[in-house]
Amino acid sequence: VCSFPPPKFFLLKPVHKKMSEQREKVLEKVSELETLLEKLVPIILDYEKEGAKEETKVIHFKEAADLMKAFPLEIPDEPKDIDMIVEHIKGIMKHSVRTSHPRFMDKLYVGSDPIGQISELIATVLNTNVYIYAVAPLFSLMEFKIVHKWADVLGMEKSQCEGLLVPGGSFANFMGMAAARHFHFPHVRLMGWQAADKPVAFCSAQAHYSVKRASMMLGFGMNGVVKVEADEQGRMKLDKLVDAVKNAMEEGKKPFFVNATCGTTVVGGFDHFAEIRSICDEYDMWMHVDAAWGISACFTPILANEVKGIETADSVTWDGHKSMGMPIFAAGVIVHKHNGLLQSANSSNAEYLFHDHSERSFDIGDMSLQCGRRNDALKIYLSWLRHGTSGYRARVESFIGLAKYLAKRVEERDEFALVVQPPYGQVCFWYIPKALREKAAEDLSSVYEDFNRITPIIYRRMQEAGNMLISCNPLSDQGLPYFFRLVSNSPLLTEKDMDFVLDELDRLGNDLS
Repeated sequence: VCSFPPPKFFLLKPVHKKMSEQREKVLEKVSELETLLEKLVPIILDYEKEGAKEETKVIHFKEAADLMKAFPLEIPDEPKDIDMIVEHIKGIMKHSVRTSHPRFMDKLYVGSDPIGQISELIATVLNTNVYIYAVAPLFSLMEFKIVHKWADVLGMEKSQCEGLLVPGGSFANFMGMAAARHFHFPHVRLMGWQAADKPVAFCSAQAHYSVKRASMMLGFGMNGVVKVEADEQGRMKLDKLVDAVKNAMEEGKKPFFVNATCGTTVVGGFDHFAEIRSICDEYDMWMHVDAAWGISACFTPILANEVKGIETADSVTWDGHKSMGMPIFAAGVIVHKHNGLLQSANSSNAEYLFHDHSERSFDIGDMSLQCGRRNDALKIYLSWLRHGTSGYRARVESFIGLAKYLAKRVEERDEFALVVQPPYGQVCFWYIPKALREKAAEDLSSVYEDFNRITPIIYRRMQEAGNMLISCNPLSDQGLPYFFRLVSNSPLLTEKDMDFVLDELDRLGNDLS
């Protein structure tokens, strides 16, 4: 009789019932995802196909009170079944602005493309927080690679650049200014502002409003940013910048930061980067370039003169979700020739999270002001993989061409007047109703007050009609009244759409006086 104990595998107990139930829950989760996809994929595809129909609206506009009645936003105490969730999603899609429609030309962004949509789905399935290498190894490396690719696009030596992805261009501008603050006033990080500091920053009168918000958040106040006069193309006047810097110094202030713009929000202007670099060097100031919208100008030789000198900036903001059509957000900031500055400016060395290890240099979160960091690198990487740099070059050259075509058509028609020749992908123009055309032909400025009154009326009629959407705004620093601004960013647009815009505006506003 064998007296040896039986092998251990004979003694193994059945899998614990609780563990088995947990695995069943995983399969239940997969089953629910499968059911949702089976029900929603046809709905999504039909939604996208509807964009090809002439009768499809960009928007089914409702005022807020009516929209709340049409789609009550009630959050229940008890869960709802999948079929009800699907019905809710259909309602959400119905009552949302159709940004994927070719004639959504209202903002600097447009609808996402298939690779971007799939990228967002995969990123959500993986649900990775990109702050330390340990939990996001591939995406940490991916983010570094993307920053280096952007350095190449900007014409910078990638070994001299560092950067990170952030939730939007406004945050990137804030990061650029924060880096400049740490470079010029390193004591502020621990001790705060001192009475003798007296910092002052400068930007164009047409710079994005986030520049002043950044100064507010950094504690030296919105009045700590001096707005410098711009010309009709949105470019900061260099002599006025020098005057503003000298005046600040005479007042005992310390000029430390200049925000230049690559593609202004309204007219699409480009600042004189090389000349601004020289001024910054002369007066020891940090040069930041907000290229959130205009970054794609770096892809094409057509705009080579416009972006000359951008490679000399100390920091640059860029957005892939604007001119490159990636899903929101796909933005970042690059710091140039100041390696280690983001880490020294923002690090908190949280010991529960950041540890010494062989891949410590890839723990991106310690040089960011965020803890939770969404995986935005994936959509940028996959989108670039799908389209290539040549695809983005073709895209920007297409929307520049459409802007020029529309500007030419505006000049050819008596019903319209061009505000300025488009430097980039926006066309700014006035619609002139029949009753005002004779007066406007003699002196356009004589109907400026009329433009302030009638342009918003036409905009509301456009919303209610729903056939297209373009924005309207004044340009106060130039003394210009309300006008229309069309953004030609969508790769689905054609010259036929440009002609439709002018005809539709004439239909909507011809009866006004």
